[in-house]
Amino acid sequence: MRTPLFAFVLFVTGSISGQAVVHTIGFADTLLFNDSLRYAAFGYTGPAPLFVQVWFPLSVEPMTAPLSHAQLRQRTLEGPLRRVYDELLVRMDSAFIEYDLRYPLGGDEPIDYSPFTEQQVIDSLFALPTKAHRATRPTTLDFPVVVYHHGSQGLSDENVRMAEHFAANGFVFVSGNFHWPLEDKLYGTPLLWEPDQSSIRTVLRFASQLANGNKVFYIGHSWGAQEGWCTLHEPGLVDAFVSLETTMEWKTDTAEVRDKWPQVLEAITTHSYPMPILLVADTEGEPPFPMFKGVRGELRYLDPKKPFAHESYTSAYLLRLAGQGRFEVPDREALQEQFDMHAALLGELLHFLQAQAGMSSNAPVHPGEDAFHRK
Repeated sequence: MRTPLFAFVLFVTGSISGQAVVHTIGFADTLLFNDSLRYAAFGYTGPAPLFVQVWFPLSVEPMTAPLSHAQLRQRTLEGPLRRVYDELLVRMDSAFIEYDLRYPLGGDEPIDYSPFTEQQVIDSLFALPTKAHRATRPTTLDFPVVVYHHGSQGLSDENVRMAEHFAANGFVFVSGNFHWPLEDKLYGTPLLWEPDQSSIRTVLRFASQLANGNKVFYIGHSWGAQEGWCTLHEPGLVDAFVSLETTMEWKTDTAEVRDKWPQVLEAITTHSYPMPILLVADTEGEPPFPMFKGVRGELRYLDPKKPFAHESYTSAYLLRLAGQGRFEVPDREALQEQFDMHAALLGELLHFLQAQAGMSSNAPVHPGEDAFHRK
C-alpha cells in the first residue's frame, strides 16, 4: 500500500528504519571563506564564499515551529554577497527542476503537471515542513560531525533527509555549496579545472572546530565522492569516508576511466587511504567494484540488490513523492521503492559511522532478505 502524503512527511523528517528519534534537531547557517580560491562575479570579488548549513542535536526544546524546506535557504546577507547568494539559489532551483522534478524515474518525456507550472510545483514541495528548528548554534558541540559534499550541479540541501537522520541520532551534519554562480556559464562550471581540495579543507577545518575532539566524517555523492577520493588520502583530515556512487564503480575499461576521470584514477592508484571507507553503488552485480579493487585502504562495500537510481541517493529527488494527491506523480510506485531503499541506505550509513565514532549501534534489520550485496 502506498504511503499517504501526511505519513510521507512525518516519515521523511522523523525516524528511519524503525529507529526512534532521540534528539530534537536544530538548524543554523554560517558563512565561510576559502582564502585559497578567488571568485569574482555579480559585483563580488574575493575569497570564494561557502554558504554552509548545519543540522545539530538540540539540548533544549525549541520555541519555534519546524522550518520549511524553503526556510532552510533563507539568509541575512548584505551587499554583493546577497546578489551572489540569490544567483546561486536561482541556479539551484533550475537544477532541482531539471534533475529532480521534470522527468519520471527512468523516463525522458517531461511530466505534465498542468494546470500547475513547474515553479508552482517546486514552491509547493518547498513549503513542506522539515523536522529542523532554527536555533543558535553553539561554538562547539560535543558530537561527531559529518561533512556532506554534493554531486555535480548538486545542491547544498539536496540531502535534508540524511541531515536530519544523522542529527536526530547524535551527529552534527554540515553541508554547503561547492559550486558558485558564474555569469553566462553553466551551473557547475568550476572556478578551476582541478579537484577543489581547498574548499573541502576549509569546510573540514570548520567541522573539526565543531567536533571539539570528536570524530569528523565525510560523505560525498557522485562528483562529491570523486572529490573525496582526490583529497582524503591526506592523514588527519577525516576519520571515515562514505563514497556514494562516483559512477566509476561498474567500469572495467581503464582507458575510458583515465579519459573521463583521470584525477580520480590517479588518486586511487597512487595514494593510500588512512581511514575506513564505505563504497556504495548499484553496479547490477556484486562488489568489490573493479576500478577500486587495488585501492590501498580499509574498504567495505554495499551494492543495492534492487535497481537504485543515481539521483535517488538524494532526498531532493525523492521529495516529489510528497506531491501525490496534489499534482501528477506518474511513477509513484517506482519512486516509493527508491524511497524505501534510500531509507535502508541511511540505516546502513548511520550504523557504519556510529561504529567509527565509538557509539553504540545495532545493525539495521531489513524486512525479508538483506537489501544489499555487501563485502
